[in-house]
Amino acid sequence: MAWQMFRVTYELRSPLHIGYHKVGNVQRTRYYIPARNLWGAVTETLTRRGFHTDDVPEGDYAGVGKWVEEHFAFSYWFIEEKGIMLSPAYAGELKYGPYNVAEFERRYLSAHVTTALDAATTSAENGSLHEVEFIAPYRQDGMRTIFGGMVFLDGSAQAVLGDEEKWCKWLNDLQIGGERRYGFGRLCCLKFQKIETGQERYNLEGERPLVRVGKAEPILAHTPANDLRGRGMIEPLVGRQTDTKSDAFGRKLTRATVCWAPGTLVEDTERFEIGREGMWRKKTS
Repeated sequence: MAWQMFRVTYELRSPLHIGYHKVGNVQRTRYYIPARNLWGAVTETLTRRGFHTDDVPEGDYAGVGKWVEEHFAFSYWFIEEKGIMLSPAYAGELKYGPYNVAEFERRYLSAHVTTALDAATTSAENGSLHEVEFIAPYRQDGMRTIFGGMVFLDGSAQAVLGDEEKWCKWLNDLQIGGERRYGFGRLCCLKFQKIETGQERYNLEGERPLVRVGKAEPILAHTPANDLRGRGMIEPLVGRQTDTKSDAFGRKLTRATVCWAPGTLVEDTERFEIGREGMWRKKTS
């Protein structure tokens, strides 16, 4: 199976919250878009717009999700500024492109504070105050926030989505992340570009795309930590899965995987397979 790599750029049209962890009353956001979130957004958008194949009927969320999982691969998407990806790297300290964490947060982050009201007293309900951190649609200098990354399509997906016109017909607009009922997470496509690449960095001839990362270079996705030597941050990665039962929505969790976080520097040159769930997995052969 041969894959083709495409470079995509999207403009952020509303606040973006990618769930991370909670500190006090503050729901923190990740500073990038993981591949698993992209899979969910693409699946939802295709299904809602009537996408179907010979094997997947129209309106079948689960079927479309499996189709996307099989025929797509996603890099993580990072904020882009003047053509530079603000991807993380632990170079002495954690930096996003040229910015340290404090500079990045000052440039791109904001927060939304809400509380529920007690009808009896018409005042704030006790314990209901919470703050949602988000990536702002405009950065500190007033310019639009832009996200960029890679999408890999196999032959089946290329036939349907393999040029800018086809891609924008189905996926020109995405909504991603949390707080979507409040209008968060709206993205609009600016560019969809086919990328020709040699074998030095990517190998696109296998069952899944492979990425080569040189010694002391950062990995740019979550990667299981058990067989990889690196310098960075380790975190357990757990996801929520949608259930058809409305009273169980979001309660089903994926099995936790202890991972090196994006930005970790590898101690040796390694090759990684981009898995269906979005993680990079070290190739041992």
